[in-house]
Amino acid sequence: MPFTDTQTKALAAKLSAKHVKTRQHGGVTLSYIEGWHAIAEANRIFGFDAWDRETVSAQCVWNRARNGHHECSYIAQVRIRVRAGDTVVSREGSGSGHGVSTTPGEAHESALKQAETDAMKRALVTFGNPFGLALYDKEQNGVRRPVARKSKPIDGRQASWVVLGATGKPLSTHGDPVEYCSALRKKLKEIEVAEEAEAFWTRNRNSIESLRKDLPWLRTNKGEHYADILEALYKLRLGKPAEHSKAKATERKVNNTATAVDKSLLAISTSKRVRDKEHLRYVASQPCLVCGRNPCQSHHIRFAQPRAMGLKVSDEWVVPLCVTHHRSLHDAGDEERWWKQHGSIDPISEAERLWEQTRAAKFNKTVDELRVIR
Repeated sequence: MPFTDTQTKALAAKLSAKHVKTRQHGGVTLSYIEGWHAIAEANRIFGFDAWDRETVSAQCVWNRARNGHHECSYIAQVRIRVRAGDTVVSREGSGSGHGVSTTPGEAHESALKQAETDAMKRALVTFGNPFGLALYDKEQNGVRRPVARKSKPIDGRQASWVVLGATGKPLSTHGDPVEYCSALRKKLKEIEVAEEAEAFWTRNRNSIESLRKDLPWLRTNKGEHYADILEALYKLRLGKPAEHSKAKATERKVNNTATAVDKSLLAISTSKRVRDKEHLRYVASQPCLVCGRNPCQSHHIRFAQPRAMGLKVSDEWVVPLCVTHHRSLHDAGDEERWWKQHGSIDPISEAERLWEQTRAAKFNKTVDELRVIR
C-alpha cells in the first residue's frame, strides 16, 4: 500500500465545515474550498517535499478590450504527483479562470492563476474529502459539522425558551437562553412594520422579563443585560429614536466614556461613519466578489454614503476585492458603472450581509465569554 496508515486515515477523514466556502454563480450557491487550503492540506498529509504540481498546458481561449478594460479567459491542465514510498501517484485536473484589469498583463495573469488553481484543486480532489471531494455530494455527508452544544440546566432544571411569532405561533425552541436571545434579536431585525414589532414583543415579553429576573449574569462585557439590548432594538423598530438614544447614552455611562452627540439622530442628520478594524479584517479574509480569489482587501463603497471631506464611508459599507480588481475599480473612476460592468453583483447587499455576519460573530463571542464567567 503506497500511503501510510496515518495518511490513509487523513485522506478518509471528513472535511471540516469551517473550511467550506460558498459563493453565488448564475443564481446557484456553489460550495468550494480555497486554493491555499488545498495546498496546506497537501503539505500536511503528503509532506512538504513529497508532492509536486506541474502545469501541463495553459491556453487563452477568449479576450477583448473595451472601454479601457481588458478581459480574458484561460483554461489550464495541471498534474499532481505524490511520492508515496516507492510509488509515484499521478493525478490530473483541468480548470478555467477569468481576468479583468486596466492592463492586458494583469488581466492575463489573473485569469491564468485562477485557471491553474482551479485545475490543481480538481486534481487534488481525487485524493479524498480533505480536498473537497465531499462537496460533490449534494447531502455533503462527508463534511464534519460543528457538534451541537448541550443546553445548560438552570436552577437545577432544564429550561426551554420558545420564540413566539407575532401571531403566537412557535418559531423556535432553545435550551440555552443566550441562543434564545440571539434568535429574538435576529427576528426583531427582520421586522420592518411597527405593528408587527409590537405584537412580536408582546408575545415574548414575559420570557424576556424572566431573563432579567432569573438570569442577572446574562450580560455583555460592557455590563448591558441582554434583555436591555433586545428592548432597545424593539423600541428602534417602533420608530422611537429618542428611546434608542437614551439606551446608547446609558451604555456609554456604563463604559465610563464621554457622551458624544449622535448626529444621525438630529433633526438635520448626517451619515454615521462607524469604524471597526475587526470587521475590516474579516472582510479582507473573504473571497473576492468578482473572481473568488484570495487574499483580498477591504474596499469601501464610495457611493454608499454622501461624501464628506477627508472621510471614508462607514466601515459597514465594505466588500472584499482582490488586489487586481481593487486597483481596477480605483482606476475606473466611476464606481457604480464599474460594478455594473461586472455582472449582477450588488455590492450594497453584499456589504450588508458581511456586516450582519460580524455583528452575529461578536454576539456569539460575548456568549462564549459569558459561559466562561458563568
